[in-house]
Amino acid sequence: MSKLKYLLIFLALFLGVILLLPQTKAASTTTLKYNSKKDTLYTPKLDTIKDTLTLAGSISTDQVASVKFQNSGKLVWVGVKVGDRVKKGQALASLDRAELRKNLATQFNNYRTSLSNFNDTQETYKKTKENLLVTDTIQRILDRTQYSLDNSVINYELTDMAIKEATIYSPIEGVVVNVDQPFAGTNITPATATFTIINPNNLYFKSEIDQEAVIKVHLNQPVALKLDSFPDKEIASKTTYIAFTPVSGQSSTVYEIRFELPLVNNDLIYRVGMDGDSSIVLNSADNVLTIPTDAVNDDNGQRYVYLKSGNELVRKNIKTGIENDTTTQVTEGLTQNDQVAVIQK
Repeated sequence: MSKLKYLLIFLALFLGVILLLPQTKAASTTTLKYNSKKDTLYTPKLDTIKDTLTLAGSISTDQVASVKFQNSGKLVWVGVKVGDRVKKGQALASLDRAELRKNLATQFNNYRTSLSNFNDTQETYKKTKENLLVTDTIQRILDRTQYSLDNSVINYELTDMAIKEATIYSPIEGVVVNVDQPFAGTNITPATATFTIINPNNLYFKSEIDQEAVIKVHLNQPVALKLDSFPDKEIASKTTYIAFTPVSGQSSTVYEIRFELPLVNNDLIYRVGMDGDSSIVLNSADNVLTIPTDAVNDDNGQRYVYLKSGNELVRKNIKTGIENDTTTQVTEGLTQNDQVAVIQK
């Protein structure tokens, strides 16, 4: 290897050391001058610490029923209006049955005619069938009378079903929140008369959680809920659902998460869409040594603080546990007799 190449390598190493020297010196600084006007001292104390994840969300429900007629017809009776409470199985509205009953009578007559034709045909070809002389032509005649009879039975049953479906009922207990066609006497189709009912006692709180945090939560995890409409009330809850697939249409990967809303809502003070926050305790510890998070420094993974010693601040390496925005648990390196400094930079 030439001398020039050795020289270039030496210069590169020398420049690297020079550039890293200030950073190394700053990181390894063990003492600083204490400034009583800028630096704040704290004494480590025994306390309860919690690592809490807060998620914004709102009240939602999955017990919503949209009830529609199966057939078109004349709306002759509407038994509810928006705001009414209904029971499961309660009638909501009805169509005119007069025309349907006439159709049913017509279908019954068609059935009797088809049955008579069927019997006549069977009688006509009885001997032929007994003698096993049925040709393809005869078999097609027999099949046609059978199909005609079957269709008449089906049409009769369909018309009978239409009469039974002329009245619609609520499949759940709840509150009527929408009625598309509130007036009797109009002709409707299945698309133009919808009754929407929500069960007010089947609410839950829904949030979205990002992919980094979703792995930290689990079902039945204790949660505290606070609704913006009731800022002074905290609701004890738990996690009831964590989606396996992400929410579509979001710019980042987030998952739906639901929390129990164990409330009796007979007076309807809790409503769908009310905003609030959910606080999930990811980790907690009681009677542990804590200091302000602002006092903790990091040197390539080594956590440390500055302790006051006379007019100087001396670096002290520590080990930490649970940490949140304001407080950090110290598991090793400090006592309650120390004075930890938060340095104003």
